[in-house]
Amino acid sequence: EVSAVVCSVALAVAAMVSGVPKALLQGMPWAFLRNRGMSARQVRAIGAGELIGTVGLMVGLFWRPAGVAAAALLLILFGGAVVFHVRHGDYGNPDMRTPALAPLALAVLSL
Repeated sequence: EVSAVVCSVALAVAAMVSGVPKALLQGMPWAFLRNRGMSARQVRAIGAGELIGTVGLMVGLFWRPAGVAAAALLLILFGGAVVFHVRHGDYGNPDMRTPALAPLALAVLSL
């Protein structure tokens, strides 16, 4: 039980930190994704999904089905980010490897 709470809170914080700049189209995440050809609508949708996942994880502390659904949503989003980084060769690029590892770690945490 304690480990589930700790993992949920850690994942929620990470999803919020990742989602806010995307939802607001600000900072490095927006610039990075825009330069990789993503539209404002796509980036905002990803950010909104991450924020919905954050709320779902917090609700899930009191109602387990919401937490499970939120974790599944975040697994899909972060898994998609891993695929995105693979397609762009980021794991083989020393300059991009570290930022590309974050969604991989968060996808694993979502499991």
